[in-house]
Amino acid sequence: MVIVVTRAIGFVLVIALGYVMKKRGVIRREDASIFSSLVMNVTLPCAILASTQALVWEGYLILPLFLGLLANLILDAVGYWEAKKSGRRAAVGLMQLSGYNIGTFTLPFVQAFFPPAALVSVLLFDAGNALMVLGGNYSLAASLDKKEKGLSLRGFAQNLYRSIPFLVYLTAVLLAAFQVGLPKEITALVSIAGNANPFLAMLMLGILLDLDVDSRELLRLFKLLTLRLGTNLLLGFVFYLFLPLPELVRQLLLVCLASPISVVAPVYALKLGSNSSEPANLNSLSILVSLLLMMLLLFFFA
Repeated sequence: MVIVVTRAIGFVLVIALGYVMKKRGVIRREDASIFSSLVMNVTLPCAILASTQALVWEGYLILPLFLGLLANLILDAVGYWEAKKSGRRAAVGLMQLSGYNIGTFTLPFVQAFFPPAALVSVLLFDAGNALMVLGGNYSLAASLDKKEKGLSLRGFAQNLYRSIPFLVYLTAVLLAAFQVGLPKEITALVSIAGNANPFLAMLMLGILLDLDVDSRELLRLFKLLTLRLGTNLLLGFVFYLFLPLPELVRQLLLVCLASPISVVAPVYALKLGSNSSEPANLNSLSILVSLLLMMLLLFFFA
């Protein structure tokens, strides 16, 4: 518990650092695009390569992989529907509500409180999650933004192909499936950059964060977060009670669903042309709520 709380406090402090630096004029909000480029093209791919070296493929783990993808698609639909209903940009609404921050938030929790074997099912859920988080959700959002009448499969594929994190994750999972490991020298090298990923991602969130929100905006943030939590609660109920999986795996699926919104969601919202601080504010709020959920789950599973 101490490790999880300490890490969460660290996240909050780095977000606060980014916010204070922006307020004091050390960094401009426009500079967030530089940090997002570093995260998406350097530190996140390196973190993916380093973390997936622990993957060992087993037959039943195809189900957690599929569920990671499915959970994203359901959240995409919920976010798209809410934005349409509220008269806002549907593409941004889809993007800011979806995805799970497992690599930089949930994995340390699992490593601290569950046996080492538990890591595999979480990584496989994250593999399906990564398919959407690292390109899939953005591809859907971008395609729907350009063509409201239908989804362009060609545009979807092109956006996935251009996503460096997605290509790296796909390569890493394929290597694990064929039991091909990277040389220790390469793993050690990418770990250096990968370890910087949580710091840069949280610093970027702080730069994008805007605490000057009125009561209506604050209510909307709580509405969006409640909508996401309600969707994940329903998914968790179905996953835990009805899936033919070992109890430990079902518990870990609940932990994955309790994860914060993907840290790259505000990056892609920015890429879609969003000038609002709502994606970053929602992301930061989800981190605090997820910490409470993690502690609650630990109480029941311990």
